[in-house]
Amino acid sequence: MSKILILDGNSLANRAFYALPMLTTKEGKPTNVLHGFMTMLLRLLAEQKPDYWIVAFDKTKATVRIEQFAAYKGNRKETPDALRPQFDYLKEVLAAFAVPIIECAGYEADDLIATVTTKAEERDWNVQIYTGDRDALQLISPKTTVYLTRKGISEVDEYNEEALYAKYQLRPAQIIDLKGLMGDASDNIPGIPGVGEKTALKLLGEYETVENVLAHSDEIKGKKLQENIRTYADQARLSKKLATMLHEVPLEMDLEKFSYRRPDEAEFATVLDKYTLKNVARIWHQNHAENLDDSKEASTENADNQDNPETASSENTNTNTLLDGWPAKELNSEEWIQQLDNWRAAKQPVTLSYKITPGNPHWSRVLEWGIAVQKNTYSLLWAEADPAVKRSFASFLEDSEVSKTVGDGKALYSVLQNEEMTLRGVSLDLSLAAYLINPTRTKFDAVELVREYVPGYPDFSSLTEEVSALAQVADRYKETLEELGLTALLHQVEEPLSFVLARMERTGIGVDAEQLKSFGEGLTTELQRLEQEIYLLAGESFNLNSPHQLGHVLFETLGLPPVKKTKTGYSTDAETLEELKMSHPIVENVLDYRQLSKLMSTYVNGLLAQIKEGKIHTTFQQTVTATGRLSSTEPNLQNIPIRLEQGRLLRKVFQAPHKDWVLLSADYSQIELRILAHYSKDEVLSESFALGQDVHTRTASEVFGVPMEEVTKDMRRKAKAVNFGLVYGLTEFGLSRDVGIPRKEAKYYIEKYFDRYSGVKRYLAEVVIQAKEEGEVRTLLNRLRRIPELRHPNRNQRQFGERIAMNTPIQGTAADIMKLAMLGVVQALEPFQADVLLQVHDELVVQVAPEELDQVAKIVKEEMENAFPLSVPLTVECKTGRNWYEMEPFFTDK
Repeated sequence: MSKILILDGNSLANRAFYALPMLTTKEGKPTNVLHGFMTMLLRLLAEQKPDYWIVAFDKTKATVRIEQFAAYKGNRKETPDALRPQFDYLKEVLAAFAVPIIECAGYEADDLIATVTTKAEERDWNVQIYTGDRDALQLISPKTTVYLTRKGISEVDEYNEEALYAKYQLRPAQIIDLKGLMGDASDNIPGIPGVGEKTALKLLGEYETVENVLAHSDEIKGKKLQENIRTYADQARLSKKLATMLHEVPLEMDLEKFSYRRPDEAEFATVLDKYTLKNVARIWHQNHAENLDDSKEASTENADNQDNPETASSENTNTNTLLDGWPAKELNSEEWIQQLDNWRAAKQPVTLSYKITPGNPHWSRVLEWGIAVQKNTYSLLWAEADPAVKRSFASFLEDSEVSKTVGDGKALYSVLQNEEMTLRGVSLDLSLAAYLINPTRTKFDAVELVREYVPGYPDFSSLTEEVSALAQVADRYKETLEELGLTALLHQVEEPLSFVLARMERTGIGVDAEQLKSFGEGLTTELQRLEQEIYLLAGESFNLNSPHQLGHVLFETLGLPPVKKTKTGYSTDAETLEELKMSHPIVENVLDYRQLSKLMSTYVNGLLAQIKEGKIHTTFQQTVTATGRLSSTEPNLQNIPIRLEQGRLLRKVFQAPHKDWVLLSADYSQIELRILAHYSKDEVLSESFALGQDVHTRTASEVFGVPMEEVTKDMRRKAKAVNFGLVYGLTEFGLSRDVGIPRKEAKYYIEKYFDRYSGVKRYLAEVVIQAKEEGEVRTLLNRLRRIPELRHPNRNQRQFGERIAMNTPIQGTAADIMKLAMLGVVQALEPFQADVLLQVHDELVVQVAPEELDQVAKIVKEEMENAFPLSVPLTVECKTGRNWYEMEPFFTDK
C-alpha cells in the first residue's frame, strides 16, 4: 500500500516560529521557521519513507468562509515581521528539496488537505497528516492518521479512530459538531456562548450532533444553557459549517506529481547555503549516507529486485563531491627544495594547514604541514623532514611576496615562534574573515570554516583534504567580504593585529609567585572573617556556595523580597543580589565573599598553576566578542575584579618581565563618551570635551542645575552612572539599582539628562530606527553587527536588540580605535627597549627600560590619541610604576 505524507505548511511554520529562538542568515534574514520545519521534514522522511508527500499552504484569506461569516479569523493578530517573509523562504527551500507544494486562492490549507486525503483514500493509500490544528481530526479514518504537534514541532501525538475516542469519546465526524457547539477562539468561530469543551463533549455524548442538540434543547438541564442553545441555534449551525473542511477544492490535482523524488544535490546545497541551514544540511547528508548504505546492502541481498525507484536512482551524492578532490602529491627532499624554490620564484599563492602537538598552543610544535597549490595538495611530515627542506620551507614562509591563505593566523604565528620561524605574506585569514562576516559565530575550526559555504561537509580524513577544502572556499570568503565592505577592516586592522597579539602572548607579563602566595594567604583569612560575619547576620551556619541554602536564608529566614525564581528555587545570581544590596547588610557581604572566592580560585590558584619561568602568558581572543573588543583567556587578565581593594591589590603581583624595567599604563579617557559625542554631535557634550572639562562633573552640573564648582562627589557619581548607562540603553530601573536611588529619582535624572543633551537623545532614537530598517549597525570603521533580535516576537528580545543597536557602534568603534592604536604603538616602539604586554579594555600596559620611559610614554600617548580622527579630542592618561598596582600619574611634554 502506498503512503502519502500531508503537511500543513502554515500551521507547522507558525509552530516552528514560536518554538525556536530567532535565527538569521549572515544578511540578517530570519530563518528559525526554516530550521524547525526542515528538521521535522527530514526526520519524517527518514522514519516514514513516504511514496508521496505534499505541503499545503494558505494562499490568500479564506474568502469562501469569510463570505459565510465576515468575522471569520477576524481576531487574528498581524503576522510578526520576522515570520511573514519566512513563508516565501520556506517555499523556496521546499522547491529546492523537490517537495510538492499546493495552494489555492480563497481556500485554506485545511481544505487542500481534505481534498488530497479524499483522493488518496480513493486510491486505497495510507494517509498521514501532520498539523498543529485539531480541525484535522475530522479526517481520521481507517486509512488516515492525524499527527498533532504537541511541543513546538519536535513532538507529535498520533490520532487514529481508537486514540481519538479514548481522548474525547468522539467519532471523527463529530469534531465539526464539537466546534459547532464550543466554537474556536483561534479562528473566531463563535459557537454557543457559555458552552466550553466539557459541556460540548457531554452534549455530544448524549445527542451525537449539533442538529440533535438543537432538536432536544428542551431536555437539556440548566435554564441558562437551554436559553443559549435556543437563542444561538443558527450560530451553532454556522459554526459547524465553518469548521467543516471542504473536500472538493477547484484545483487540478494529479497525485502522481506528489511522488517522492530525490532533490538535485547542487540546487539543494545552494539554497541551504543561502539560508545558512547548516544543521539541516548535516541531517540531510547523514540520512543520505545511511540510505546509501542501506541501498548497497539491499542491492547485495536482493540482486534480482529491480523495482525500487529510490535504490535505482541513488547516485553518488557524497558530500565530498560538493568540493573538488584535489590530488595529494608526495615529494622527496630534493623535489621539496625545488618545488619551494619554484613557488617562491613564481610568487605562487598557497593555502596552508598544519597539525601540532596537543596542549597549550603557546608551547606546541608542528607535526605536519599541508599545502594546497594550483589544485594540488602536498603533505610535509615536519619531524621527519630533511634539515635542508626545513630551511627552505622556513624561507618560503618568511617570503612576504608569496601570498598565503591560512585558517587561523594568530595560532600559526604562535606555533612558529616555537620553531624559530616567522610567517609573512598572509593575504587571507579565514577565521578572521568568518568573524567579521558574522561576529556572533562561535566555531572557527577548519571544518566549520568550510561548512560556512559547504553545509554538511564531513570531518576531514586527512590534512591534505583539509587544506584543499580551505583553498576552495577562500574565494567565497573574499566575495562576501567585498559585498559587505569588510575587506579593508580585515587586511588593515585584524590580520596585522593577529601578529602583534601573538608577540604579546609570547612576551607574557611577569608575576611575583611568592607575593601571590602571600596574597592568597591574606585572602583566605579575609574569606574566613566574611564567612563568620555572614553566619552571624543570618543567625545560622549554612553552605555559602549552595544557591539553594543561600536562597532559603535570604528569602525565608530573613524574609527579603524574592526578585525572581528559577526551576530549582530562588535566584541568587549577581543581578538579583545587586538589586537586594540595600535591603540587608548580609547581601553586600555575600557579594564581597563571592568576589574574593573568585579571586582565590580563578586568580590566586589559577595563576600559580600557569606561571612559567616567572611569567604568565595569556591568550588574546580576537574572534569572541560581537563588538570587536579583544578578550583574554587562560588566564583572563581583563576581568580581575577591582570593585574591592583586594581585587585591586592583586595587580601588585604583576610586573615587567624584563628585569629592572618598569610598567607604563596608557588609558583612554572616556573614549566611549567621546565617540558618543562624535556620533550625536550633541553641543553640550562636544563642548565639554573640547574645553577639556571633567565630563561627569559637567553632566552633574547640567542635570542638577548647579555650577560645576558646586558639584559634590555624590552628584558626580550619579552623573557618571547616567553618562555610561545611557550608552548601554540603561533604564530608570537599572539606574535605580546601580546607584541605589528610588526609581522616581532615577527617572528624573534621565529626563533631565535628555533635556540638556538633546543631541544624544536624538542619536539614540535614530540609530535604533535605522537598525530596524537595515537589520544591522556599523562602526566608524565599518565593522558589521547584525541584530536579528530587533525582529524577535518577544518584547524583551526586541528591547535587547535596541540596546545592542545603541551600544555596538560606540563600543565597536572604541575597539577599532584601540586596535589601530596598538598597531601604531607597536610599530613606533620598534627602535626602543619597550614591549606592549597587555590590552585591557581601554588601557595598554607596556614594559619599558627606565632610561627610555620619557620617550616611550610620549610615543604611546601620541599614537593612541591620533589613532583615528574624531570631532572631539581623544586623550590618554599615563601612569608608571614597578608593578601594575603601584602606579603614579606620568606626564609627558608635548
